[in-house]
This record gives sequence, structure tokens and C-alpha cells, in this order.
Amino acid sequence: MVSTKTQAPARPWLLLLPFPAILLGAFTASRGGAPTTVFATNVVAAVLGTGVVLLLRQVSISGLRRIAVPLAAGAVLLTASTFLFPGLDGVHRWLQLGPVRLHASAIATPWVLLGISVALRQRFAISAALALAMSAVLTAQPDAGQATAFALAASLLLAQARATPWPPRALGCVAVLGLGLSAWLRPDPLEAVPHVEGIVGLASDLAPALGVGAVLALALLLIPTLPGVSKGTVSEGLPVSLGVYIAVTLCAPALGDFPVPVMGAGASPVLGWYMALGILAVWRRPQEHPTP
Repeated sequence: MVSTKTQAPARPWLLLLPFPAILLGAFTASRGGAPTTVFATNVVAAVLGTGVVLLLRQVSISGLRRIAVPLAAGAVLLTASTFLFPGLDGVHRWLQLGPVRLHASAIATPWVLLGISVALRQRFAISAALALAMSAVLTAQPDAGQATAFALAASLLLAQARATPWPPRALGCVAVLGLGLSAWLRPDPLEAVPHVEGIVGLASDLAPALGVGAVLALALLLIPTLPGVSKGTVSEGLPVSLGVYIAVTLCAPALGDFPVPVMGAGASPVLGWYMALGILAVWRRPQEHPTP
């Protein structure tokens, strides 16, 4: 599973993509009256995330495939374990680790999407079960933003299972999308925090140019999922799915009180983004050619 040859990350500049959003978020928050120290967790998460990418670069694609489904199942259970913690006003989205509170699905979702993609090569039922389980947990938390982003990304993968007849594929997609949409019917009493959910609006209020800069900084986070960023002729199923997931989480704050990934204060979306980058670094390795 582990390569005997140390490999530097392809396109190392990709590791720096979150920093414009983090720095702009910290600057905006400070101008809005919030302490910049709340963004220390974002920086720490970026450093830890870089370490995760470097570690994943030592894993072969065959090794990643072998552990993908167990990791995905563990990621679903990790997200479900949020119900073991008290939660906030009946909302259970976080793991409480002492003074640190982690948004579980933001960290776990890239691994679930990886497991769905790998399982499609063998048994559609496993992929569908992972997708439905994760969607059910996100709906129960409730987390409409994450539930919608995951449902769209997962259904895109399920629809590509060409070895499976179309009725099971259609049923799986409809079920996952239905669960994702039903999360919007669950009450969510939590109010927006300006330097978390409202950071883009805060930037726009301070200066229109700052708002434009915020949008552009967030758009940089999609670059690793774009075709052609890494060399090699491979299927784009998983990269496109991760791209859809990231894009919807970036857009979700415009529809409700959801955290702005990376630019808003909070370590979990930063860690999740780097985990997606690490997965893609292996998936798109030029000398290996994974299938969806």
C-alpha cells in the first residue's frame, strides 16, 4: 500500500490555495470587530492538512482502493457519532474534543465519496448503502447544506455505474436526493455567526471590492477538481463529484445559515478540503489509471 519511493506532491502550489480565503476571512473578521485569533484554527488545520496530503502521496492507488470502502464506512460512523454529544439547540453536527469542536461531515465526506466511487467497480449495493447511510445521518443532524452537497455529489457517482441496470441506479439517485432535500424540512434554530456563516456578506458590506475578492478566493478552492490540473488520462468521476460537493458547500451559505468553508472561522472545512486534495493526488497519479 505504501510506495517505497518518496514522492513530492504534484503541483505543490495547490497546497497554498486555501490561504487567500483564510487571510481574507481573518482580515474581514478583524475589520468587523471579531478577534483574528479565531482564525488560528484555520491556519493550524491548513498545516495539518498539508501533512495529510504528503502522507497520502506515499499511498499507491491500489492501496487506496483496498482501504476506501472501510474508510468510507468509518467516515459515516464518525459523522453519526455526533449524536453521542449534547449538540446545540437539538442540532448534532459536531464532535467535541475538549475545547475543540469539529464539524464531522466536513472532514468525513471526501472519504465517503471515495468509498462510493471505488465500490462502484464491484457492487453497486455497497455504494448505494454508503450514500443512503450518509444522507440519512446528515438529514437527521440536521444539516441541509451538507446534505444537499453530498446528495448531489453522491448521486452523480451512482448515476455513472454503467454496469448496473438503470432502474437500481435511478432508484438510488432518487432516494439519496430525496433525503438531501428532506433535510430542508427539518427545523434549524441556529443563528448565523458573522465571522463564520456571514463572512462573505461582511466582506461585501465593508467594501464591494472586498466582496469580489472573497468570491474569487473561494473559487480557487475548486481548482484541484478541474480536469487537466494533474497529468494522466483517468476517469473524472470522483474529481467531478468532489468538485460538485465543494461548489455546493460554497454556495449553500447564500441559501441559509451555513458555514462558509475555509474563509469562515473553523478548522473542519479546511481539513476536509486538504483531505480531498490528498485523495485526488493519489487518484490522478500519472503512472496509474484508476477507473470510476
